[in-house]
Amino acid sequence: MIAALVPIFFALLLFGLPIFASLSLAVALALKGFGTIDPLVVPLRMFSGMNNFSLMSIPFFILAAELMRIGGLSDRLIGLARALIGWLPGGLAAATVLACLFFGSISGSSPATVIAIGSIMFPALVAAGYNKFFAIGLITTAGTLGPIVPPSIALIIYGSVTGSSVGKLFAAGVLPAILIATLLITYCCWYATLRRYPREPFPSLKQIWEAVSRSLWGMGLPVLLLGGIYTGLFTPTESAAAACLYGWFVGAVIYRTISLPATLTILRNTGVLSGTLLLITAGASAFSWILASTGAPTKLATEVLAGTDSPIVILMLFNLIMLVAGMFLDSASAIIVLAPLMQPIAAQVGVDAIHFGIITLVNLSVGMLTPPVGLNLFVAMTISGMTLFQVFRAALPTIVLMLVALIVITYVPWFSLTLPNLLY
Repeated sequence: MIAALVPIFFALLLFGLPIFASLSLAVALALKGFGTIDPLVVPLRMFSGMNNFSLMSIPFFILAAELMRIGGLSDRLIGLARALIGWLPGGLAAATVLACLFFGSISGSSPATVIAIGSIMFPALVAAGYNKFFAIGLITTAGTLGPIVPPSIALIIYGSVTGSSVGKLFAAGVLPAILIATLLITYCCWYATLRRYPREPFPSLKQIWEAVSRSLWGMGLPVLLLGGIYTGLFTPTESAAAACLYGWFVGAVIYRTISLPATLTILRNTGVLSGTLLLITAGASAFSWILASTGAPTKLATEVLAGTDSPIVILMLFNLIMLVAGMFLDSASAIIVLAPLMQPIAAQVGVDAIHFGIITLVNLSVGMLTPPVGLNLFVAMTISGMTLFQVFRAALPTIVLMLVALIVITYVPWFSLTLPNLLY
């Protein structure tokens, strides 16, 4: 049945069915044609996959990100980033990366980070004389910091399917995100020095203070989120609800950029985005259930471990599998399908579940940059007016940097485990 399941799934994708429909219908057809279980179990498993307390936080995090994006936080975060590192060689490009890191700590989403920062910074970079291909490639890749730095929607899904602590996963994402941002900023400085782009003047203390004060309310959101989680004041799900209240208060009362009609529009957009993501989660849940019920994870573990018990080789193999999967599946679907299969095998060779979660996330973040399903590429197309191939080609140098970071994160657990060990 498993031998038929995967070809059916890819055939349905090629016919143009949405991912959630392809996942769930592939399970139903495999059960009907090759199984002994009534296919009516599929909608039950789909509902069961969504009926998870941890997943309740996803609509709240999406809503909080929308509130902050519409509320004008992007401009303030960009101003803060420019004040802090805009004076470096390639400072405007480096500030773009830092702004993506800041916004990612609020949105938890890669495409949201690309559109929020990129819609402002792409024209600014081009106007400042930067090559447009360099600019859009950098923005497309820097957007992947969104789901890596906490809070992260993808890590919530990983925690729910593997039983890992979401708080530990959030803490584990901080240093890898800083590593990736550092590599991208270093690349910006090198590129700008090579091309002799102009540098911005060093800001005065007054300018730095003005930038900090303008963005202070917005930057209070990640402090509220993570501080509440790590002090035990509320769970990750409750923190997401608190973030929505805070985000609306800042946008409507402090910044005064969110009106009642805008609030209704934000709620409608959040409902559409949340429904889309949860439908994919439901379909992927049915898919992963049939894999588990047939004993596929155990068989795969036996086959893999029979060939080698080296963590280095196994992690290299898993990286290759996830990089390929990221080309065809969005992060949520790939995590739900692959994590239950791979994480137990990784655990058998001594790889911590939290560390493996970050490895998984960075792999699938690279998938956001590769066709045919790389969501960041499609968002960047709308910002730049370029074709899919042009955006992908522009992002290739920074994708290489992402792969370098992936290798370091994979084989140096210190980046993923230091903060969780300190906090827990």
